[in-house]
Order: sequence, then structure tokens, then C-alpha cells
Amino acid sequence: MNIIYETNGLGFLGWVIDLPGAYIRGKTLEEAGGKVSKEITLYNEWLNLETDIDMQINEEIKKSDLCIQDADSDIIFDSELLDFDKKEDFIFWCDKVLISGKKTEEIYKKMKRKSLIDITMKRKTFYGDVYCTINDQYRHIVKVQNYYLNQIGTEMNIDDELRLNRIEFIEKLKEKYLKDGNKLYRNESEDWTVKKVIRRTIWHDRIHIRAIERMEKRLSGMV
Repeated sequence: MNIIYETNGLGFLGWVIDLPGAYIRGKTLEEAGGKVSKEITLYNEWLNLETDIDMQINEEIKKSDLCIQDADSDIIFDSELLDFDKKEDFIFWCDKVLISGKKTEEIYKKMKRKSLIDITMKRKTFYGDVYCTINDQYRHIVKVQNYYLNQIGTEMNIDDELRLNRIEFIEKLKEKYLKDGNKLYRNESEDWTVKKVIRRTIWHDRIHIRAIERMEKRLSGMV
């Protein structure tokens, strides 16, 4: 198992290279690394996979000037610069992006305190104010899809329901990939490929649905 860590000295964000969207975080390398086994289990459950846990770990550490402690990241892997081995592999990961979106939607709809403000979330990060309601977190998940598509030179119409948006999102990905392959897009602050969009989308669903579940738990204790 290959893991790349980004660090700014205030935290570590680790990416499991072969599992797009699998990640670990910690204030120290040891804290982050200690979460690998649990993360693979959770990742498999999230995407309906049965990935074996190879505890023979190869680690690479990259220094970053970003706010890693707030999950800020701009890294692109060498493997994300290479095309998929075959078209079927691309379709497989598109299916997983759809599963991720559906599960995100299902969990959001179960939340009972969507509009309540979680005062523990009131703080600023590198991107501005943290989203303090479950509804705000959810809307961010929906809208970020268009941001990711913009990075590879395309876009979609955004409405309020993630499930429908995710279907169009995947169609846009397929359209772009079938036309240009896994082309590298060099943007002003960050490099992107279709492979990277897939990783970041699954990761983004997971990191924000975890925040939503934590918020629901805290809010349930406040009422």
C-alpha cells in the first residue's frame, strides 16, 4: 500500500494512492498512520468494495504551504497523470462516484436537524467561514461538483438535489474523458486530471458527510 502525506508541520493529510478518495489525517505522522486499517474498512463499506488491507506500507511525505489541518490540498499523484489501463476501469470508478453521491444523499436525508446552527463550527479556515448547518454542508457538497468540472474545462447546471446532480456530473466526466482522455489541465493554482477529479469527489463526499454526522450528534445533545 502506497501512501502520500502532505504536511505543513501542523498536521498530516495522507492519501491511499490506489483507492481514490481514501484518506487519513492526524496532527502527527504516527496519529495519521494509525488510522490506515480503519480507513480501508470504512472506505470499502462506503463504496461497496472488498479491498484487501496490505499493511506493507510505503510512505512518501511532501511538504506543503497549505492549511493541511483544514484538509487543504493541491497534490496530484504521478499515477493520476497516467491514463486508465482500459476504459472499463474508468467506468468502474464512475460507478463508485455515483455510489458515493447516493450514499451522501441518503445520509443527509436522515438528518433531523438540518437547519440548526452548530455553534462549535463557528470558525474560519483557509476558505472562509465553516459551514455551520447541515444544510450548508450539503449545499457545499452539491456545488463543489461544478468547481471540479471547471478545473477540467467543462461545467454543469446545479440544482438542489445531489442525486440528480451526480448523474449529470458523471455524464460530463464521461463526455470529457471520451473526448480528451486523462488530459492534464494546468490551472493557475493546481493541476488536474479526470482521475484526480474522481479522487477528490469521493473524498469530498466522505469528509463532509463525516462532518454532517458529527454535527447531527452534537445538535441532538443540545435540544
